[in-house]
Amino acid sequence: MRPYRVGELTPLPGHWDGLSDTSDGTNGPLRYLVHRDQRGNVDGIANLRLPWSSTADKAGTLVVEALEATNPTAYHALWSVLIDFDLTKTVVAPGRPRDEPLRWMLTNPRAMRITRQSDNLWARLLDVPLALTRRSYDTPGELKFTIDGDRMCPADNRTWRLRADGASVTCVPTSQVADLTITIPALSSLYFGGMSAHDLAYAGRITPHTDGAVGQLARLFRIDPEPHNSFGF
Repeated sequence: MRPYRVGELTPLPGHWDGLSDTSDGTNGPLRYLVHRDQRGNVDGIANLRLPWSSTADKAGTLVVEALEATNPTAYHALWSVLIDFDLTKTVVAPGRPRDEPLRWMLTNPRAMRITRQSDNLWARLLDVPLALTRRSYDTPGELKFTIDGDRMCPADNRTWRLRADGASVTCVPTSQVADLTITIPALSSLYFGGMSAHDLAYAGRITPHTDGAVGQLARLFRIDPEPHNSFGF
């Protein structure tokens, strides 16, 4: 999945060694679904459990511990099995991406609820020009921005001109007037492409100096689908 989603990492050696089909207390045994394409290549997997319950009113919960698919066909097929599992009333899926397409598969999209949300991906830019020229940009554009207040990496405290045009990306110091001023935590939050520049501006982390600067920043950095890290680090 790493080539298909920003934020995914290579797991540490031995990360998957604990997978087993034996019961784990009341969690029930771990079961596996594998989806293959027409050539027989694996393009999707899901791990699930059916926890044991001593009472009928708490029975019927299916827990999806992992689900990954490299294309919409595999994704749709795996979820179609899981949400139609026999004698199941509730499907619980921890650690899912914030932008889960499953909602739009359901006849009633409101049936899917987010019950808990926490961050699982964090970045802090140390070398601004190197970091910004090593990522890609779906939308071409140019933006001049000022960073100040970076006490850890004072070399970042200056005005930069970022220019992206397809595979050509440059980020160099400039003496021109900046379109906006941004804090290093805000720029780091935008780096993976899932944060709202609008929200950061309203929070006082971005100060625009020209009309449309925040919108241009948002268009440059935004990606689809949103970044996600499925297993932590």
